[in-house]
Amino acid sequence: MGVYSNRLTAEVRLERMTPEQIAAARARRPAIYVPCGSIEWHGYHNAVGLDALKAHEQLVGLAQQHGGVVYPPLYLGAGGGHTEWPSSFMVSRGPMVQLVSELLHGFERDGYRQAILLSGHYPNHPEYQQAAVDRYRATGGKMRVLSLIENQVPGVEGDHAAKQETSSMLYLHPNLVHIERLLDGPQDDIGGPNERINFMVDEYRGHPCYGLVGVDPRTHASAAEGRANTERLLDYLARWLDE
Repeated sequence: MGVYSNRLTAEVRLERMTPEQIAAARARRPAIYVPCGSIEWHGYHNAVGLDALKAHEQLVGLAQQHGGVVYPPLYLGAGGGHTEWPSSFMVSRGPMVQLVSELLHGFERDGYRQAILLSGHYPNHPEYQQAAVDRYRATGGKMRVLSLIENQVPGVEGDHAAKQETSSMLYLHPNLVHIERLLDGPQDDIGGPNERINFMVDEYRGHPCYGLVGVDPRTHASAAEGRANTERLLDYLARWLDE
């Protein structure tokens, strides 16, 4: 369970709701939110489902605070070039475009008027999310739909399993972060608080941060950073809903 899921007073996760609960939530705010992600390497300290776990919990927070319901997370990533890493699985773009565009039409038939597609796996947005929205509109879809990744929001930074994503998880799902697993190797504190490092190259093979891209999380990740980024994201999404 996450920081928002733990304090729900009314259920917003679609798969856990009865038809009556769904109808009541849709009457209050006819909006549905789809978290997209992947299953892929996120360092020795993070869960491989980080992308979708992050996006799902953020959207639970949005629904909790502003209404709407949250569709179950899509643990399906496309693009990114991580398939040589352990437990990293990517799918083809074409089937995902069809699947998501059909979902959008289904949401509209069910009475929703707004939809948000939020991907924690950044390549999903250009690979299939926006193309699915375009296909949905080209085939007669009328809902307002927003497809985005978090670092498209002003003031929100992104990375791959380094300072930013680790910070988000320290806030959203602290029980799933094991930063101590990065402290067994050299404590070299590579770079400064804003210096991005590509730890995926062979130079860092065997290093505790191998497979990360961004600022060294060992000394720079924090729950406070994750909370600030999440709150900026939710404020942005709430403003879009109210336009």
